Amino acid sequence: MLTLSQIRALRRTVDDAWRSPVADAVAAAWGAPPGSALLWRSSASHVVVAPGGVRGTDRPVYLRFVPESADGARGFARGTLLHARLSADHADVAALVPSSSGRLLERVATPLGDVLAAAVRRVDGDETDVDDLTPDLAAAWGRGLARFHTAAARYADVVDTAPAPPLAALLDDPDDAVAAAAAALTRTLRDQPPGPLVVGHGDHELDNLRWRGWRPVCFDLDEAARRPAAADVAAAVRDLLGADPTAPAHPDLLDAFLDGFARASGTVVTPHALLPHVAAIAASHLVDVRRVLDLPPDDLADPTDAPWLPDLADHLRTHAATQRTILLAATHAVA
Repeated sequence: MLTLSQIRALRRTVDDAWRSPVADAVAAAWGAPPGSALLWRSSASHVVVAPGGVRGTDRPVYLRFVPESADGARGFARGTLLHARLSADHADVAALVPSSSGRLLERVATPLGDVLAAAVRRVDGDETDVDDLTPDLAAAWGRGLARFHTAAARYADVVDTAPAPPLAALLDDPDDAVAAAAAALTRTLRDQPPGPLVVGHGDHELDNLRWRGWRPVCFDLDEAARRPAAADVAAAVRDLLGADPTAPAHPDLLDAFLDGFARASGTVVTPHALLPHVAAIAASHLVDVRRVLDLPPDDLADPTDAPWLPDLADHLRTHAATQRTILLAATHAVA
């Protein structure tokens, strides 16, 4: 995720109509006129939407960009390259839109410095959340992830190997339970075989999918990397697992997903096999929240020009507390 200071820096440029000179600079690389791109959100990347499209299309287009100096810039670039290869193969990914110069990944100079940017056409498909899922749809989701792995396997050289979870940063944590869990998880991941490796999406959650009938179409490939299949499945099904992955919140849907994935991929992943990977993801989120909360307490207590900051900071702290719960529960079950 982008840091609070990076998010605040962009929001300071945004007017009451959600326009920004930074958005204008990015959109200009795709031939869009000033004021036509509006801030949509900021999370792992900044996203602005051009509701009327950009040069060469009259359909809504989402322009995604990150500061070139951001921690996630390399993943953004690698993910966009993989996305481009898969789009050319007509895989189930959203269509990328070339810039005016014909590039799918652009370096753009903006008032906040150079950014890496890409544009994706809005997917004409249904949004689905956990409450909308049926076992049949969950199985189709599992098959969709397996198809992604098959399509991406040709491009293992495009992406990096997923980094090891930052457990070392937690070994001396002042929270003794977290430190003990990090030590136990380090031993578990060291001693267990990784299982089949894939070129994984890294975040094949429902938020990053749109459905065309029974086929999920994905986007946001920033976390794409070579990783164990079970780790990529774990990243996808976190909403099905809930805050205690040892007692999944949606067991029937989880079983259906895993069955669909196994039938399409030939790789059996059990709920128990997910636990060390879910714990590793939770540990990574714990460390990442500390990086993201990079503003001094005074800025968060009195955000004169950013009244939304305290709420976002509180949301991140709540997220960290949930990840702590997941880390402890999952690690205890496999240690």
